[in-house]
Amino acid sequence: MSKDRNTTKTVGILGGLGPEATVRFFKLIIENTSARKDQEHLKIIILDNPSIPDRTAAILYHGESPLPALREGLKFLEKSGAELAVIPCLTAHYYFDQLKSATKLKLVNLIEETASYLKNLNPPVKKAGLLATEGTIATGIFLQPFKKKKIEVLNPSERSQKKIMEAIYGEEGIKAGFKGRKPKRLLIEAATELIESGAQAIIGGCTEIPLALSPEDLTVPFVDPLIIGARAVIKKAGGQVKIESAWR
Repeated sequence: MSKDRNTTKTVGILGGLGPEATVRFFKLIIENTSARKDQEHLKIIILDNPSIPDRTAAILYHGESPLPALREGLKFLEKSGAELAVIPCLTAHYYFDQLKSATKLKLVNLIEETASYLKNLNPPVKKAGLLATEGTIATGIFLQPFKKKKIEVLNPSERSQKKIMEAIYGEEGIKAGFKGRKPKRLLIEAATELIESGAQAIIGGCTEIPLALSPEDLTVPFVDPLIIGARAVIKKAGGQVKIESAWR
């Protein structure tokens, strides 16, 4: 980056899926940028559109497709001056290829970045447990990127999947603004079952999950795709990333 002016690429965040995950992702970019002054941070445009139809409902229950709204969101970011973009919603990555072909923006794939991160750990992770929405599990969007890195994805049991959905979508779930004891307990129970099945790491495969679950809650590494994605965005935009010891 030039010492005289900020020459980084402008980043677009297509958010609102949900809004709190969008805020957290923006914050993670700031926290993971090595900057001594305001001018050394990235230029970021955020579109927070919570009216985008629910992705799980569309994928599993024939609900309204979010694809048109996602495409419009990318067009907005493109017209606003963004040069690369990211969607801080993992279930929305089901539409990634269709979105990639519909925009000139360089799209950052959070799932591919997470697979690369796990592969590069020492020792590398060979089995990863996935905590995610029913939509993400049903589409298998983690499977191919992880298979390329020779990582087996362990899905939750039917019983654990119900707990995960309750933790996210329940009346006292994360999307309803609850991030305390109940959703944390449900997620820990689901993660524990995956660990007992051989998972060497647990992936927060829904961007709301790290709002309630933290690394201290588990006996294996808890992998947050938003942190990994934030650091990838900084690099791809030409910014300076803080050393890993600052966030791990």
